[in-house]
Amino acid sequence: MEEKRNPIAIIVTRFGEIKIELYPKEAPNTVNCFISLAKKGLFDHRKIRRIAPGFVLQPSYSDFEDERCAISLDGEYRNNGFPNDIPFERGTVAMGGEGNVASGSCFFITLTDEAGKRLDGGYAAFGKVTEGWEVVEQITALPTEKVDIGIPGVDVNEPIEPEYMEKVIVETWGIEYDEPVILERKS
Repeated sequence: MEEKRNPIAIIVTRFGEIKIELYPKEAPNTVNCFISLAKKGLFDHRKIRRIAPGFVLQPSYSDFEDERCAISLDGEYRNNGFPNDIPFERGTVAMGGEGNVASGSCFFITLTDEAGKRLDGGYAAFGKVTEGWEVVEQITALPTEKVDIGIPGVDVNEPIEPEYMEKVIVETWGIEYDEPVILERKS
């Protein structure tokens, strides 16, 4: 029996494409949510909102200010009792969140292995950058300004000139993925 190919997400930016292999075996509901939002176009034309040099590139920390993206998922990570063994290292893609709840839309790319050590086990890793690391580096090198989001200890640096994910496409190789199981929609 032939094993299914993992889906590939392609983030299109003005600098080029970032390709991410998604891991539905390790984080099935998180991958389902990412694919669902991408298919609906909810990542398209979204401003990149957070660059934390040496830590993460995070397109959104606030569900893109769009209630359709304000989704909570059960956190598919070890600290929540879920057997997700995707290593956190440079290029790991995961969902933000807190406690046992993960966001359904606020994903990030880990920029260094050292940052990954801080994140390991506490966030829902669901993919890995496989191509386009130079694009990630170009985006993270943009001039930024600090933004106060009212959470002590959380540094948010937003590009001074708006930078966008123009489009997010997911190649599923003809495989249909389920809609995610949502805990709640945030208000």
